[in-house]
Amino acid sequence: MKWLPLGKPAFRMPSQGIQTRVDLVRHGEHLLGDAICGVTDPDLSSKGWQQLHSLCQSLIDQGESWDVCISSPRKRCANFAQQLCQQVSLELIIEDGFAEFDFGDWEGVSFAELNRKSPGLWQSWIEDPERPPVHGGEAYADFLDRIQQSWNSLFNRFRGQKILLLSHGGAMRAIFAQVLGLETSALMRFNIPHACHSRISAHHLHNHADWFQLDSHNTALQ
Repeated sequence: MKWLPLGKPAFRMPSQGIQTRVDLVRHGEHLLGDAICGVTDPDLSSKGWQQLHSLCQSLIDQGESWDVCISSPRKRCANFAQQLCQQVSLELIIEDGFAEFDFGDWEGVSFAELNRKSPGLWQSWIEDPERPPVHGGEAYADFLDRIQQSWNSLFNRFRGQKILLLSHGGAMRAIFAQVLGLETSALMRFNIPHACHSRISAHHLHNHADWFQLDSHNTALQ
């Protein structure tokens, strides 16, 4: 059987009611390379700065704009967000709730080192992240609750607006879990590289619950 490409977009909600749009962007490469960083707070590398500049300039060149920028407090997000907002005259809000997961004893450890010391431990954890934290850091259920509260607050405060959200791979996966109704064991199947861009639209419909839709993911691959 020959697979036929779907036209874009394959599906869109009818244009009724109010719509809120969120562009989610993961930070670029940071100075600690492949080290596991949650609360650890390195700045972006020169490559990381360039990754984010290229992505956001590409979006702006396509005619995209935002009403507000929300950023994690971590330097690999907030420093770029501050520079971008100054350049395009955009309001910046630092939101602690969108900070990355706390990896406890794994903070600052490279994946190679972790696999050497504890073979298979990382894979076992991502297959069932809600079990008691073997790393001694944040409980995954607490992390999901924190992200959910911040996400809900975002829509209460900026309903009907276009939002740029600079955050982390873990935070983006937690958002996907909420809006797509996914099990946590499936979240690591999302490829979220540095400077990954995804878009979620929320349709606020009359007499219905809000309808969330993943419009695009990892657009750099397209």
